[in-house]
Amino acid sequence: MEKELQKRWMGGKTGPDFWGTHNPAWSLCSKGKYQSPIDVSPNKLIYDPNLKPLHIDNTKVDGTLVNTGHDITYEVLQDSLEPPFTFSGGPLSYKYRVQRIKLHFGVIDAIGSEHTVAGKAFPIEIQIIGYNLDLYKNYTEALFSTHGLAVFSILGILVDKGNEEFDSIVNAARIIHLKKGLSRNISSFSIRNMIPKSDFFITYEGSLTQPSCQETVTWILINRPLHVSQEQLKELRLLHSSESTPLMENNFRTPMPVNRRPVRTNINPKAEDKECSFKRTIYYKVNEHLIRQ
Repeated sequence: MEKELQKRWMGGKTGPDFWGTHNPAWSLCSKGKYQSPIDVSPNKLIYDPNLKPLHIDNTKVDGTLVNTGHDITYEVLQDSLEPPFTFSGGPLSYKYRVQRIKLHFGVIDAIGSEHTVAGKAFPIEIQIIGYNLDLYKNYTEALFSTHGLAVFSILGILVDKGNEEFDSIVNAARIIHLKKGLSRNISSFSIRNMIPKSDFFITYEGSLTQPSCQETVTWILINRPLHVSQEQLKELRLLHSSESTPLMENNFRTPMPVNRRPVRTNINPKAEDKECSFKRTIYYKVNEHLIRQ
């Protein structure tokens, strides 16, 4: 599947809009009603007071950063002798073990993220993908199963000084930038330190954003952006799919229809909070027909 995905990743008639027509195993990519990513509309969010606080481990992990040809992926070492990095709470009823981290970015600052907010894209999106540790033996089993996967989505914004933990990813990317298949080990990596500190999030039920687009994913979008510097993003934009192909760029899927799915949040619209608020100034205009009476 990896070879076919590489050929069909970019735009045109072999891009994401046509994944479902090229391989029967990818039919959900075009026929599914719970596809990801989506555009988050702030005025359509549903406040759910029953959403629990998130619990995120502080365990450091070992793994390998891989140039897959269409993105860079940090594969977390699944060593039974080492304590796993897990997360739970929020909308989740189970504990999830992190399997991998994927990065999506654009060739210019105005695009790059897969999820958008009120139609606005961000220059980068980091997706921390975990599988259900309570119900399934491994990622492969969970992929095709109910409540199988959960993904933390972190949208990035450009600042002068980027996240220090993210430097580990960027430094390894410099070594694997030339072509697909190159990899670099990253040890004692703190996923927790790369996740912005916030008690607030947005959640919905969706899919993976790459074939086979399985609809077994609970998405959790952290309501605070990752700080990324222009220098860090510049290094990622130097990545190549191969020595003979152009730069790896715009490796994101565009938003899919929400299809009446509830998009929930624990952000209380009535609460006064500096981090995030739904408070709006609303003006009412009397119906002209009433004035004439």
